[in-house]
Amino acid sequence: MFRRNNKENKAKLEHKLYLAREAPEPVFDLSECGLRQVPQGIYSLCRVFLKEVLRLDGNYLSSLTGGGQLKDLLQLKILDLHNNAFVYLPDDIQLLKNLRELYLNDNQLKKLPETLCTLSNLAVLNVANNSLKSLPENVGNLKNLKLLSINANKHLKHLPKSICKAQRLAILEADAANFVYPPSGIVEGGTEAIRKYICDDVGVDYLDFEQECEQEAIDDGGDQIDAFEKQRLQDFLEMERANELLQKQEFELANAQKVNKEKLLADITHLQNKFDKQLLKVQQEKEIERFNLVEKVLQDEQKADWAIKQLLEMNSEPLAQLLEQEKEEEERLLAAANKYNAALRKDDILEDMQVLLEQELLRFQQFHESRLEASKTILEQETDHDYRVSEILQNQDLHKAELLLKLHEDSDLQKAAVGTLLERGDARSWGLLQQVKLVETQLAALTVIEMEKRKLEIDQNLNDLCEKRMHLSCLLIDLLEQQKDRRTQLLSTLQNLEEFNDNSDDFWLKQYQRLLDKLPTGLSEAQKNIDPVLAQALLMNGVISCLPFLANMTQCQCDLDKITDDDLKEAGISNRSDRIHTLDAFQMYKKELVSRSPVTPTAPVLPVEEASAPPLETVSNMTTECVICMDKSCEVIFVPCGHFCCCSECPTTLTDCPMCRSPIERKIRIIPT
Repeated sequence: MFRRNNKENKAKLEHKLYLAREAPEPVFDLSECGLRQVPQGIYSLCRVFLKEVLRLDGNYLSSLTGGGQLKDLLQLKILDLHNNAFVYLPDDIQLLKNLRELYLNDNQLKKLPETLCTLSNLAVLNVANNSLKSLPENVGNLKNLKLLSINANKHLKHLPKSICKAQRLAILEADAANFVYPPSGIVEGGTEAIRKYICDDVGVDYLDFEQECEQEAIDDGGDQIDAFEKQRLQDFLEMERANELLQKQEFELANAQKVNKEKLLADITHLQNKFDKQLLKVQQEKEIERFNLVEKVLQDEQKADWAIKQLLEMNSEPLAQLLEQEKEEEERLLAAANKYNAALRKDDILEDMQVLLEQELLRFQQFHESRLEASKTILEQETDHDYRVSEILQNQDLHKAELLLKLHEDSDLQKAAVGTLLERGDARSWGLLQQVKLVETQLAALTVIEMEKRKLEIDQNLNDLCEKRMHLSCLLIDLLEQQKDRRTQLLSTLQNLEEFNDNSDDFWLKQYQRLLDKLPTGLSEAQKNIDPVLAQALLMNGVISCLPFLANMTQCQCDLDKITDDDLKEAGISNRSDRIHTLDAFQMYKKELVSRSPVTPTAPVLPVEEASAPPLETVSNMTTECVICMDKSCEVIFVPCGHFCCCSECPTTLTDCPMCRSPIERKIRIIPT
């Protein structure tokens, strides 16, 4: 940006220098060119081209040096230096004998030179908004002074007594509140009141003084006219000699400048045409990119709306049928607990339980390692705890080995393995988990949409997004409570099983064997390998509990379009409503696959009314980086606002959401799978 401003100021300066040479007007305008010193040769150009007005306002000048000798500005009548950085003026300012107007306002002047009072033709002097503490004592010698502006000089509190001699002074602009001499009441009365007060203070009659001043002005005027004529003749002769020397140079420079100007204009025209083409191309690309981005944001927003609607409708439906099925399943499980299997495959069960417990221990170890890493960053200065941490890690490894050795004889571990297998095989728990994932996905999608809209400065529908996020956060809390209740029910089932314990060594091994035999074939693999899009479709249609009956169909490479109502009935889905919703889920899954297939666009696609929610695997693409540390991925959802915008470490001490500044009542961490 700074380089661009330098280029613009340089181009503006060259253009104004060109106009000063070519234009016949007596004004030499170099205002607002970013100048820090007067360009070399400017004063001589004013003398050669007979300029009477020199404008240097709106720059960063602090000195008049660099432009040449001030005596070259003899013909100058107006000098505008306002809005610069002047602190002092040179004493050579007296060389500007014909100067009539001098503008020094909006600078940093601390003092005016005494030689300024020799400018007998000066009619306007503006030194407002500076840091002046006093005016020159001989300011009354400016007998042609008509306007004096000294506003906004807070340190200026006294006027020189000689100001009463400036008989032509008609306007004196000053801040009355700051003055001590004359008093503020006199200053408020205006210029005439000030002059009368000073005349009375000096002991001079105001009317006689006015007549005397007028007579002196007439006498001085005659002398000044003669001196001015002589000086004018001398200046004219000097100027003629200088013109003769410069004419030759001007002629040569004019020819060279004409050739350079034609070449420069041709180059500029060529570059401008090239730049216009490139700019047009870039603008077209930006417009296309913006259109595509807005279109994508609208599509994602529609998908999120549809998903939220489906989730709210699904969550409001009664669960009586699902509860009845769960009750029947529990009764069958309790009935099966009264029978013992003589042909118990004890070795296989122990191996399976060992693998299951190792997986649980591995997850616990990963979670524990992440927690230890956070603890180390907080306690890095407490070196005495290092030994305890290492001892805990060693004890954990020993505990893992001992746990595997005691697996055969520890009934509690066997009971935990049975509980884990029971929860994995429970369709309700798995369905709740999928609903939680879907709600988390939609919250992430809404957060991304809101951030994209703010980047594009689109303020429409932000309130609707806020309401949707709050509804989803409430729904997420409800689903988490349902998960907690379901775990409580499964624990009560284990307690009921424990009532039938006959104190045999292999009781829990036998229960584990029965659960393995009761699990539908391929259910575990179906839960692990099912297409997330298909799982979402089943969840949206409220038939996720039918997954055990669809395990074989989802694992094989069969065409879902060819599956009929009879096929579902043979698979074990007896409820007609469930079969209809299952077929609808297959159709939704097929449409989603078709919509996600790559298609070459031929024209901008308008947003359609129907759109599916973003699939579960797009969460990684939609997840943004933490808005606080700008490094890690987002893992925490804030309730009740529903923003998904922070990692697990940054919001430790936060009480307000960093995006919407609403109070945080609860923080829900999403553990990536």
